[in-house]
Amino acid sequence: MATSQEPTVTVQLTVTRFGGFELDQSGVLSRNGKKNRLQGQPLQLLELLLQQPGQTVTREQIQQHLWADGTVVEFEHSVNAAVKRLREALGDDADKPTFIETIPRRGYRFIARVENGALPAPAAVEEHLAPVLPLVPTPQLWKKRRLVVTAGVAAFLIVAALATWRVVFARPALTGTDVILLASFVNKTGDPIFDKSLDKALEVKLTESPFLSLLPEADVRRTMGTMRHDPHEPVTQELGIEICKRDGLKAVVVPQIVAFGDKYLITLEAIDARNQKSIALTEAEAESKDKVIAALGKAGSQLRRRLGESLSSLEKYDAPLDLATTSSLEALQAYRAGQTLYRSGKQRESIPLFERAVELDPQFCSAYGMLGSAYYNTGDDQASRKNFAKAFELKDGRLTQEENFQTTAFYHSAITGNLEKETAVLVLYKQAYPRSAFAHSMLGRDYALQGRIEEALQEFYWAIGDSPIPSASLYGNASHTLMILGRFDEAKKLLDQLWQKGPLLANLAAMRYQLAIFENDSAVMGRLARETPADDARWLSLQLRLAFLHGDFGKLRSLSETLVKQQASTKRMENVADLLAWHARVESYVGNYALARKLCRQAGQASEDSANALDYCAKALGEAGEVTRAEVLAAKKDRLHPEDTRNLKMCLPEMRSIIERKRGNTVKAVELLAPVLQYEQGASEIPYNRATAYLAARESRKAAAEFEKIIGYRGWDEWEIFTPLAQLGLARAYAMQGDREKSRKAYDDFFTTWKDADPNIPILRQAKAEYKKLTATASVAASASGKKQ
Repeated sequence: MATSQEPTVTVQLTVTRFGGFELDQSGVLSRNGKKNRLQGQPLQLLELLLQQPGQTVTREQIQQHLWADGTVVEFEHSVNAAVKRLREALGDDADKPTFIETIPRRGYRFIARVENGALPAPAAVEEHLAPVLPLVPTPQLWKKRRLVVTAGVAAFLIVAALATWRVVFARPALTGTDVILLASFVNKTGDPIFDKSLDKALEVKLTESPFLSLLPEADVRRTMGTMRHDPHEPVTQELGIEICKRDGLKAVVVPQIVAFGDKYLITLEAIDARNQKSIALTEAEAESKDKVIAALGKAGSQLRRRLGESLSSLEKYDAPLDLATTSSLEALQAYRAGQTLYRSGKQRESIPLFERAVELDPQFCSAYGMLGSAYYNTGDDQASRKNFAKAFELKDGRLTQEENFQTTAFYHSAITGNLEKETAVLVLYKQAYPRSAFAHSMLGRDYALQGRIEEALQEFYWAIGDSPIPSASLYGNASHTLMILGRFDEAKKLLDQLWQKGPLLANLAAMRYQLAIFENDSAVMGRLARETPADDARWLSLQLRLAFLHGDFGKLRSLSETLVKQQASTKRMENVADLLAWHARVESYVGNYALARKLCRQAGQASEDSANALDYCAKALGEAGEVTRAEVLAAKKDRLHPEDTRNLKMCLPEMRSIIERKRGNTVKAVELLAPVLQYEQGASEIPYNRATAYLAARESRKAAAEFEKIIGYRGWDEWEIFTPLAQLGLARAYAMQGDREKSRKAYDDFFTTWKDADPNIPILRQAKAEYKKLTATASVAASASGKKQ
């Protein structure tokens, strides 16, 4: 009989397996034969996560587990740093995790499959156990096991399929119609250099996306004002959520930067404004201060992807942020402060800050572009062109795709004047960024300059209708276009909608004032005069034109002198030249040729190469009979601006038509203006010069039709100048036709318009003499007719 023996059983140390890794009880982490001993917090954190696979481990649980004694100083970054080190040990990617998934605002979850087993190299330990006889499974047991295995495999495949579907076909956090708000950067570093310096960089990164739409900062500040908050206070998460609810926005992005040692951690979190739940979270670490902007760019790209932007879009529109803006935090800080002033309407005050930004970083392309815009809006065209040219020179590789479109368009607008090239750029801009109100607005302006007024209005209306909160400039552009089309009620309605929100900017106030003139609304005119700064150059320019409308040349000359001194005091000599040349042109139209010549000499002394001054003085000197000098100026402008569309298609034909008319070549004078028809809509001067050429060629009926066009289109530019001139021209055209009754009525209209005019204006004296002769002739004719009877 065989004796029973107690077998020796080997008990092995436990090991945890996941994703090709094995972790033993001693903290050795191995994979593919390579071993790495985890210690300290990474090991403790991994053990905690492995104890609850598939379940959320809160940040508070992690804190209690890693710092049971409560020694942690900064809870948020300490947890982030511990998770980061563990991910590095596992080779895990926070954006596409295999092991550790971030649960926004809550904690983390271990998502890999976890198995507990035995080490392959066992440690033998003897134990005395009762003998166990082997079991032979029955056929029924094998069948049951097979069913269980099959069901388990099927369940696993279903779960895997669902997980894959959620990853691949997950619904994006945002749609193409959602608008989001960017909150102020939360600076937890203690370093003031990060105060208000990173907001603009993040705005650039997010607005680079054609998918995302951010509420413009100016509109954020406006909404804060209605909430009785200081418009300049930081936009916190709580305030941002309230703004979103008021303006109907989907989410607020809350950015934060913290420091741990010499490193910096940037966190971007998008929060649903309706339920205040996190919908996207990204983090990026910067090894040093000078790498913060680059890290912010990476975090911004990750956030865009998580909010729903496609990979193809990111690949196309994802410029490195430190190149697209600047790597200098000091330059970025100055730029951000300049933008705050610029957007609040203080363009002049913003200029020194933008100048400081380019001084700190001479390659800061965006800052040159903002300088170009700031100088343009303050009336310094020369400085504006200089900075737009510099931005264009630096643009390649230093701008986002959207800023590249903008810079190129500005370059053609301000430097080359080539409207065809500008249009091509803007069409591509609109295709790439179909939701950009700025793209539509610029394209609308471009169409308007080409005489494509209806198309321009469509672009402006789209921008107003589809912008989160349309800007004043959009209302102004649309209103100006409506005035050109003679749709005054619609223009008034738009301007009044804007006026209800506060005083109008000077250029918009000038438009509304003109509409009030058409309606003889003295109450509105008085209110606008009280609300608008009396020394604003655009407001003074309107008063200058109105002085001409009434024939008050004493006031006109006084206002002109005021404007010239105003511009000279700031050393804007090109503007001085433009003002003097404009004055010369209107003096020449009323026959004050000696004064026109004098003003043109002064304009040439102020600036020899101003495009506007060359244009105005060529026309003024041509009218004054100085055709040789006029030709020299026209040729110079042609040489300096060989691509300028309006110069080639409008200005040069006008100049040369005046010159030929004064030389007596009336047929040629008319022919020169034939191609200008495409561009003239909205410009009163072109039909006036065509009508004058027809009159000189004794084609009185065609002349009368052009003069009537001017009188009927009061919304066209400089209608205040050309309305009285057209009334006089119409009277002369009818007289040439022998229609004394219509001629007398047109003279009466002219004399009514200029009832308070200076009596020594040459064309007024001529008109009175012509009228006297006309009435005398009519009297003689009537007398002769009576004698015959």
